[in-house]
Amino acid sequence: MKKYIKALLGIILLASTMMLTNCDSPLSDEPLNDPSKISPTLTVERTYDNSKTLKGESIAHLFDKNLNLVRIKDGGVYVNGTALTLEYYITGGPYYETTGDYPIHQNTQYTITVKMSNGDEYDSVIETQSQDLHTFNIPATFNHTDDIQVTWAEIIPDDDVWIEFSYEDQSGSGVQMAYVPDDSVGTGSYTIPSEIFSDLAGKTVQAKLVSEKVESANSHFRNTATISSKYAVIKQCQIN
Repeated sequence: MKKYIKALLGIILLASTMMLTNCDSPLSDEPLNDPSKISPTLTVERTYDNSKTLKGESIAHLFDKNLNLVRIKDGGVYVNGTALTLEYYITGGPYYETTGDYPIHQNTQYTITVKMSNGDEYDSVIETQSQDLHTFNIPATFNHTDDIQVTWAEIIPDDDVWIEFSYEDQSGSGVQMAYVPDDSVGTGSYTIPSEIFSDLAGKTVQAKLVSEKVESANSHFRNTATISSKYAVIKQCQIN
């Protein structure tokens, strides 16, 4: 089961790095009633931002077989009955998310519903982790040629853990990911190799520690569909 979940996580990470290059799927142009044509990545996320403010959201990316993003004509996505808003990336790819701060509580069940064009609804359910995450230590400034040790607390050892380094400036935007091996998760410490930072020299980045519980979504979707609960902490760093 753990290997299967790891495979699903790999798909999620691949999809997340492609968000800014995904276009609108041809499936968005006509009524969509067959759930087996899409692979949703459904998420509830609880995040402490740079100012240590707790924020929550639910977000849904609906992928076709070519990993293009899908908008369901006359349909939508809901979390515990609350409608998610349809949004678009700069490249035109559609996705759904809650507006404002949507509270995500610990040890709580969330149902994310995908509504097809004909009104059929498909529920996926996740229960959030019982242990919160709010401690993440990383140097505020470091050199891109350095290996960097990061530490954390409160992570549940069975969760999948990684660090995202993202930026957006006049040169464009980008993201690099450092996956934390299983045997390091429970230790509360990991040394990120310098090659992760090779394309980030001179950048101010958002370093986001993510701890994720991921499960399969509704079986009517493509078998790569997932639903997950993410806890995260964001720190800002300058990479020289």
